[in-house]
Amino acid sequence: MPIRWGIIGCGDVARRRVAQAIFDDPESACLAACRRDASKLARFCADFSVPRAYTHHEAVLADRDIDAVYIATPVSAHCEQVLAAAAAGKHVLVEKPMGRSVAECDRMIEACHRAGICLGVAYYRRFYPVVERMQQLLQEGHLGDLLAIGAVTANPFQMSPQDDGYWRVLPDIGGGGALMDIGSHRLNLFLHLAGRVRAVKACCDTVAATYHAENIASLILHFESGAHGSLQCFFGSAFDPDEFTLTGTRGRLRSAPLNGGQLVCELDGTQRIETHPPADNFNTPLIADFVDAVNKNRNPRVSGKEGRDTNAVLANAYSNAQPGT
Repeated sequence: MPIRWGIIGCGDVARRRVAQAIFDDPESACLAACRRDASKLARFCADFSVPRAYTHHEAVLADRDIDAVYIATPVSAHCEQVLAAAAAGKHVLVEKPMGRSVAECDRMIEACHRAGICLGVAYYRRFYPVVERMQQLLQEGHLGDLLAIGAVTANPFQMSPQDDGYWRVLPDIGGGGALMDIGSHRLNLFLHLAGRVRAVKACCDTVAATYHAENIASLILHFESGAHGSLQCFFGSAFDPDEFTLTGTRGRLRSAPLNGGQLVCELDGTQRIETHPPADNFNTPLIADFVDAVNKNRNPRVSGKEGRDTNAVLANAYSNAQPGT
C-alpha cells in the first residue's frame, strides 16, 4: 500500500521539486496540501491534482488517511510542526536546515523517537551519484588519507521584502542567511564524507545587501581525523559556482557543478573524468529512501540525528563568527 502524504508548505521548493518527486514515486500518493494563502493553495492543488486542501497544518495532521508529511515551511515553524506531527503519529520529512538551533533539533528527535515514527531531513545532495562515487573512492583508499575537503557555492539572490522567500534572510525566521540556507547543504556533505568536526572558525558579513543576515560566509573546519575543511558561500553574487573538492595524500577529486555529475579524478599521477548524472528530479531518491525507511521501519539515510549534527556545526560557526553577523 502506498505511503499517503500531506505536504505542509507549498512554496518554491515543494512546487519545483519535492511535490513532483512524491507524485512520481510508485510507493507514494499525495493526499493533501497545506498553505495559508488559499488562492496559492488552490493553484498548487490544481496543478498537481491534490484532492484535499487545508489552510492550517493542524487539519493535515488530523486527517486519519495521511501516513507521512513533508514539511517545507520557514525554519522557525519546523519544530512546532514536527512535534505536532509526532503527536499525531505521522512520519516526517522536514526541509533543511532542520531547525534554528540544536535544542530545537533535539526536541524533534526525542518526540519522533517516543512516537515511534521516521524522521528524515531533506539534504538531497547526499543522494547525488557523484557524491556516492566520492564516498566509494574515499572509503576504498584511492585518495589515501584525507587532507582537506572544500566547497564554494553562491546564489545570485537579491532579496527584497516583497519576495516570498525573504524569510530566508530574516534570522528569527530562517535561522541565519547564506550560511544557514545554502551552506548547510555543503556542511552536511562534509560531515558525511569527512566525519565529525572538532573545531570551526567562521567569518560572516553583510555586503551590498539591505538585510541584516549574512550574505557572505567563510568557514575553516578542523575534523577529528585531522583533515581540514573550507566553505565559502554567498548570496547576491554575479556568478553561482557549485564547486566541491576532496584532497588526499594520493590524489584529488573535483566536481563543478556538483549537480552536473562530472567528477575529475586525479589519482596516482593520472587524470580521468567520470560522469555520474543525477536523477532528473534531484529529490526523487530522497523520497524513495524515505518511503523505504517507513516501510522497513529503519532510519532514513539522512536521519534527524544527521540533521542535528549539521545544525551543531552551524551553531558553532555562528557563535564565533567575526566580524559583524
